[in-house]
Amino acid sequence: MKKRISVFIGFVLVFSIIGASTIAKSGDFDLEKTKKVLTGLIQKALKERGVPSISIALVKGDEIVWKAAFGYANVRTKTPATPETIYCTGSTFKAVTATALMQLAEKKKFKLMDPVNRYLGESNVQDRLQSEKPVTFRHMLSHWSGLTPGANTKPIWGRELPKTLDEFTSDLYSIRAPEKKWEYNNYAYGMAGLLVEKISGKEYEEYVVENILKPLGVETPHPVYPSPEMVELMALPYMPGRNKGKPRPVAQVHFDVYPAGDIYLTAEDMARFLGAHLNGGIFNGKRILSEESVKEMHTPQFGGTYGFGFFVKKEENGHTIISHGGGIPGQSSNMMGDVDARVGVYFMSNSGGPGSVAQAAIKLLRGEEYIPPEKQKFISVDQKVLNTYTGKYELMGERILDVTMEDQKLFIKVGGRPKSELLAVTKTKFFVKRTEYYVTFVVDEKGVVSHLKLEAVGQSMKAEKVK
Repeated sequence: MKKRISVFIGFVLVFSIIGASTIAKSGDFDLEKTKKVLTGLIQKALKERGVPSISIALVKGDEIVWKAAFGYANVRTKTPATPETIYCTGSTFKAVTATALMQLAEKKKFKLMDPVNRYLGESNVQDRLQSEKPVTFRHMLSHWSGLTPGANTKPIWGRELPKTLDEFTSDLYSIRAPEKKWEYNNYAYGMAGLLVEKISGKEYEEYVVENILKPLGVETPHPVYPSPEMVELMALPYMPGRNKGKPRPVAQVHFDVYPAGDIYLTAEDMARFLGAHLNGGIFNGKRILSEESVKEMHTPQFGGTYGFGFFVKKEENGHTIISHGGGIPGQSSNMMGDVDARVGVYFMSNSGGPGSVAQAAIKLLRGEEYIPPEKQKFISVDQKVLNTYTGKYELMGERILDVTMEDQKLFIKVGGRPKSELLAVTKTKFFVKRTEYYVTFVVDEKGVVSHLKLEAVGQSMKAEKVK
């Protein structure tokens, strides 16, 4: 049975993890201290959140200064995760797909303002609105295309294959004119992978391996079509155990928009790619992209917070932070880098890793102190007010959030995930229990709730109330 699902699943994956904590005084980078603090945070997550395993790699300058793995790749057999354990990259791979197209743009194969249909041949997207603005490469890579969003998943053991890149691209059509609304779009990035093939004349995996991964020293051979030897090294997918519970195995899936994020590598592999973006397109002496193109990818488009394959944020200290989170059911990934300090972190999990790991890593790599956040305090809110918040909210045009009242408590449910209690910080702002995320209900002058905001460390996404 077809199942529509965002590459971002659950609260851990809804947001890019962008650090916005207070700036501490910079000092000298202490690797041993960094390892100790991050090890403590990771082990706490494994114990308290029921996370099976986390694999991490840190980048400083053009070096991988630390790589480590914790927990189990297979919980039942107690197979330890190692730095060689392979996970799904999730949506963090969008930045690689965008980099591939930027390489081709540098070779004058196309221009960013060219309509994508000019290069899609028989797989043209449908402009049902007859908009004066055609969908361009710039629209596609920055999630301003106005095309139908989504992704189709299939259980691996369901025996039914997803659509090909050509098939689902041909089914895409405009639901609004480009530049009208920022809307995260996995289909658009699947189409971006198809454009890599059509413009380069090479199959997507072949192009990415030869032109991006191998030059960066990545030795994992088949990130799109894993070999049997790679499958032996893969972490199995789980749902976190929650509240010190045991992780629960979930079905393995694959989906048609694989250039948007269904790719299999190690944390170090992706940290090498991140390193190139922190060093103006070069890592360990190998250039994969010009400095100009890298800056273009790190520039928010159309007044938003997303460049090409990266969320982008300016910190209070003026530094540019690039980041992305991602995952498929039972797998998650997080990528964050400080472009000005040239430091970054990439970590993967076979359930869901806490964003605090990324925030702590960046601060420690910059030689700053990491101070854990204070324990949150909660208040009581009148039941009549809570009742006004209940209903269905649409996120990114494809995902429904259910807010309900049960036993005089407020809960939120995302798709097929278990419901989570909302604990009031203020009359309108709530903490999502056992996560690191917040929900803020936006109320107009008449007291009517128009939408909610899902927030995670300085980044937010809007969900319109539809019922």
